[in-house]
Amino acid sequence: MTRSVIRTAAILAAALVTLSACATANAPSATPTSSGSASAAALIQPTHPVEFVISTAPGGGSDIYARAMATIIENKKFSPQPVTPLNKEGGSGAVAFQYVYEKTGDMHYVMITLNSFFTTIITQKLSFKATDFTPVANLALDPFFLWVNDDSPWKTAQDFIDAAKKDSLTVAGTGAKQEDEALFRRIQDLMGTMPFTYISQTSGATVAAAVAGHQGGVVASVNNPSEGLQLYQAKKMRPLCAFMPASPTTAVYASLPTCKAQGIAIDDYFIMRAIMAPPGLSQGQQAFWIDVFKKVYDSDEWKKFMSDNALQPDFKSGIEFRQFILQYQQLHQDIATKFKWV
Repeated sequence: MTRSVIRTAAILAAALVTLSACATANAPSATPTSSGSASAAALIQPTHPVEFVISTAPGGGSDIYARAMATIIENKKFSPQPVTPLNKEGGSGAVAFQYVYEKTGDMHYVMITLNSFFTTIITQKLSFKATDFTPVANLALDPFFLWVNDDSPWKTAQDFIDAAKKDSLTVAGTGAKQEDEALFRRIQDLMGTMPFTYISQTSGATVAAAVAGHQGGVVASVNNPSEGLQLYQAKKMRPLCAFMPASPTTAVYASLPTCKAQGIAIDDYFIMRAIMAPPGLSQGQQAFWIDVFKKVYDSDEWKKFMSDNALQPDFKSGIEFRQFILQYQQLHQDIATKFKWV
């Protein structure tokens, strides 16, 4: 990576630590209090059913997480109105982003977002920016694993790199010029491999299926833990390493080494699992959704879900979340510039 990308990533990593210390002092009145609930006087509730927009196809990480959140909201009665998941896939997220963007001022639409929220807007030069939306909260950071077919001859990440230095390996990911491809290009750049042949898929589920079935000659992916779990348990694919500072603590992946420990020194890039709303929500409308998703985050069900899926707990709202969005937007601008995607 260029120094600017590494520097931006370092700033981001530092911000994840330092911003949490000042968030309570800086948070506006409409954000959750230390008990996790927003001021009741500030809340404006939805008056009819809510669409929970998902920018990816069914079966991918965003779809899995949004439906888990919606189930918790329904079972716990966190919203007076139904919150119904709705898949609006297409254009690497552009269809969903445009759909929600056009609902200015309407709190009856919320959207789960991942890093394509930045890459798609930047690379497709859409008419709006990530910062134009109303930020609600980030609920977790989702790590990448390096996955191969279960019958792959590669037992370690170094085996994979050695093979990639000899041949242009075919790999798969969700969307072109998106976070999966960004990570493979970082590996290529850092480790001096042959250029990867990257095949774009519609969701994490189809990516995992491509690896498991060697579809189109695909030999590897960087699926998230949840997207590969079923095929891992079915002994169809397996992870070689985790792009994390430390090995996962969840039981099913507890023995998985970090990629850094196996020679690929990348542990600073995660998928955000965040909630955004249309532009122009009032403080009271924003406060309602912050309160709802803080309650989701604090629930035993979400804590178990994060543990089961190797998610990194990471709640942000208010000024802290706005800063996070600005920093992640700059990080992805640097990545897009580095690989000439813009």
